[in-house]
Amino acid sequence: MNSEQPNTQLIRCDRPIPHVVRLTLHRPTARNAYNAVMISELEQCLSWCEQQADIRTVILTGSGTVFCGGADLQEAFTDGGKGLVNSHGGFNPLQHLPRRKIWIAALNGHAFGGGLELALECDFIIAAEQVKIALPEVKHGLLPLGGAIGQLATRLPVSIAREMLLIGEPMDAQRALALGLFYQLVDAAELTDAALALAQRLNRNAPLAVQACNALLKQAHAQDLRQSSAAELKQLQGSGDYQESLLAFSEKRAPLWRGK
Repeated sequence: MNSEQPNTQLIRCDRPIPHVVRLTLHRPTARNAYNAVMISELEQCLSWCEQQADIRTVILTGSGTVFCGGADLQEAFTDGGKGLVNSHGGFNPLQHLPRRKIWIAALNGHAFGGGLELALECDFIIAAEQVKIALPEVKHGLLPLGGAIGQLATRLPVSIAREMLLIGEPMDAQRALALGLFYQLVDAAELTDAALALAQRLNRNAPLAVQACNALLKQAHAQDLRQSSAAELKQLQGSGDYQESLLAFSEKRAPLWRGK
C-alpha cells in the first residue's frame, strides 16, 4: 500500500480531520476547468484514496469562487477532445473510475458543464447558496457525455431534464435543492464545516457497510449509455455544425448553426 500522497500540480490535497481527505481543484486562472493534467492527477488521487484503509470519505471542492467551469474548451476542441477522456473512457474526470469511498462535492461556486457532471459523480452535493449550475454543451455544439444524461434521466422529471440538457441555461441553488440534485445548501462561510460535519456523520458508521450500501444503490440506478453515447458523438463530430463550432471558437464568435 502506497501511503505517500500523489505529487500534483492542479489539485491540493489535505487531511482536515481523521478519515477524511479534501481535494481542492486549483486552476483559478481557468475557473478550475479540467484539462488533461488535472484529469490524470484527480485519477491518481482517487486511486491513492482507495488504497488508504483509514480514509473513508473524500471532499471535493474548488479554489476561489468557482467549483469547476467544466472541460477546458481549448482541449475539448482539439482532436475531438480525446485528451479529456480518462483511463476508463469517462468523459468527466471521475466517470467510470472504480471506487468504494464516499465522495462529497462541496460547491464553493458555480458548476457548469463537465463541472456539474463532476459534482453529480459524487455521492452527496453540498452547495453555497449563491451557486448556479448549468449544462451549456449544446450552446457549443457539444454533448454532455460525462454522466449528466443518465443522472438527470433517473433523478429528475423528464421535462426538467430536457430543460437543463436542451436549453442549457443556469439553474440556481434553491431550485437544484428542491429538485433533489443538492443534498444541502449553506452560507458560503459555512461550506467547509458543513462538508466536514456530513463526513463525520458518515464515518460514525461501519465503513464497509456504508460502501456496500452505496455500491448497491448505484447499481440499482445505473444505466450504461456508453454504446449509444459513442454513436451519437461520432455522428455529431462528422457534421458541418461541429466543424462550424471549431471555427467559431477559434474566431471567438457565435456559431452559425445549419443543422447538418
